[in-house]
Amino acid sequence: MSVLERLAVGALIAGAISLCGRLMRALTWSGVVAAVLVGTLSFAFGGIAVAAAIVIFFVAGSALARLRSGSADRARSIAAKGATRDAYQVIANGGIATLCAIAGGIASADARSAGPLIAAAICAVAAASGDTWSTEVGAFSQTAPRRVTDLRRVEAGTSGGVTLLGTIAAPVGGMLIGIAGLAARAVMPIGAWLGVTAAAGLAGSLIDSVLGATLQGQWRCPGCGRVQDARCHRGCEMPGTLVSGVAWLDNDGVNAAATAAGACLGYLSAMAMH
Repeated sequence: MSVLERLAVGALIAGAISLCGRLMRALTWSGVVAAVLVGTLSFAFGGIAVAAAIVIFFVAGSALARLRSGSADRARSIAAKGATRDAYQVIANGGIATLCAIAGGIASADARSAGPLIAAAICAVAAASGDTWSTEVGAFSQTAPRRVTDLRRVEAGTSGGVTLLGTIAAPVGGMLIGIAGLAARAVMPIGAWLGVTAAAGLAGSLIDSVLGATLQGQWRCPGCGRVQDARCHRGCEMPGTLVSGVAWLDNDGVNAAATAAGACLGYLSAMAMH
């Protein structure tokens, strides 16, 4: 197929999946637009491997979010956003992968250059998946999370908090994306490929936690006194006061940084083995 044909097919597939996501309340309307853009470009330039990785990430992440218990739902109240993804969240999780896929598609004439870029795209998704699995599966932990920097117990849903259950789930989430993107594993042996995507999942989760505990902005609500990710607490609808981190770094920025780390891991691993 030509690029235009791949763009058309990608738009149809991404549009159908995104509308289903909207009907399931997994996406806002802005999230639908962003998901169509990400899905279309990923399929057109990255091929079926990148597109499959993104679809599996979205489907698995949405399914896990629906399985959350009542305690996990309470944890969402201190997060900046709910379970329904908007455009910023879609771009934060899929933007780096899309850029890598576009670069890989442009460099497709040179297999040595294109292969590592496609691997980077899939590992970026693996990092996002690992972070998502860590959060969603970790919500079922019977023990309180601990802050990754000092291991002190924190409230469920606090940025930078980790659980053993969530940490174990992270590489599983990454490896799932590796399986979805097996068409790209030609850049390295299959065992190494699954190991790299699992490592990307774990790295994405840990980097998200470290940045969340150190640099991500945390705001205290003047109404209830709760410290949370959002500038304005969704429960009280009152603007908060910055108590830690930097004001310009929110959860979307942290997610983007985690996927960038996954992309770097995938690219360097593929270059070393290709």
